[in-house]
Amino acid sequence: MSTSAPPVPYAAERQRPFPRLRRNRPLRVVAGVASGLAGHLGVDVLWVRIFFVVASFAGGFGPLVYVALWMTTPLEEKRDHEGVDKQNALNYALVAVGFFGALVALQVSSGAGGTIVFMLGVLIVGAVIALQAYDRATGSVANFAALGLGVVLVMGGVLAIAVRGESAGVGGVVISVLVTVFGVAVLVVPLIAKLASSLVQEREAKAVADQRAEIASRLHDSVLQTLALIQKQAHDPDEVARLARGQERELRAWLFDASEQTAKRTTATVFAALHKAAGEVEDLFGVVIQPVTVGDDVAFDAATEPVVLAAREAMVNAAKHAGVERIDVYAEHLAGELAVFVRDRGAGFSLGGVPADRHGVRDSIIGRMDRAGGRARITSAPGEGTEVELALALSA
Repeated sequence: MSTSAPPVPYAAERQRPFPRLRRNRPLRVVAGVASGLAGHLGVDVLWVRIFFVVASFAGGFGPLVYVALWMTTPLEEKRDHEGVDKQNALNYALVAVGFFGALVALQVSSGAGGTIVFMLGVLIVGAVIALQAYDRATGSVANFAALGLGVVLVMGGVLAIAVRGESAGVGGVVISVLVTVFGVAVLVVPLIAKLASSLVQEREAKAVADQRAEIASRLHDSVLQTLALIQKQAHDPDEVARLARGQERELRAWLFDASEQTAKRTTATVFAALHKAAGEVEDLFGVVIQPVTVGDDVAFDAATEPVVLAAREAMVNAAKHAGVERIDVYAEHLAGELAVFVRDRGAGFSLGGVPADRHGVRDSIIGRMDRAGGRARITSAPGEGTEVELALALSA
């Protein structure tokens, strides 16, 4: 192992606007706290390790800070084909000096007897074993055995010190309480941190998946549909140019004029948006669509937008595949529920027979309504036409 410079990944980490402290995996001797902190601060890892050793003689301050960072700082992800660097004798010597230095400093500062100091050592060893088992996070028998051993040593040390502390006066009681808190924290805090981290990661993954699905739906509804029309109109350069310009304006507005679209959305209504979508589909495919609306209109905002977009996709599908000249659209807002029905009396299809690589129905209609908290029901049969029902409960 080289202690002259932090590994390359931390150089990239420091260039980020908000670098996050992570424990270094390949350079760790015990847990990677010192090497991670060195990489985060941009200093030589040897000086950080010396700091923890020196701080160990200040009443055991060094190990307490080290364990606190160990429990609260995530370990960096393991990269493929990455092992753990070999450590030299100096690193292990520093760990041993820090360990015994902390015990000696605790004995001198508290006046505790040799038995309590020994049990403190047993507790610290158990804490190290348990925390390393948490880091491995594997379901192997060996890891469960290591975790069990660590828990036994920690709790055994806590109980032994508590029993001895009862007969050692007020000082012994104080030490017993502090050691009990430390032992419980070592076993509980990492579990809480892991659960919180897993929850955050799940939320982030869901947000990313939803965003990707929404982008895919948007592209399918606009770009891919326009490309298909361009292929059909390849013999007409003027029509191809018109379609391309219109799609460019729509895509540019969606990508770069989000604030303007949001402002428009706050003043528009769902029924008006449906009429606009129907007009767009009429212009693109030369069909007749006359939406019928019933009930009170509602604002066209982020909550109701998925219904309009899913209805537009249903209109596009009917215009492309039903083989009819007229499409019926009925929308209603009654009893706090917004519902839109798109019907045609065309060719129809079997939903189970839709190829897996076709995303219009699955993503732009059903998936979009699911993400919005609504529902989509498609009723169709070959030769009997198709009805798409979209429903979304609106909050009062």
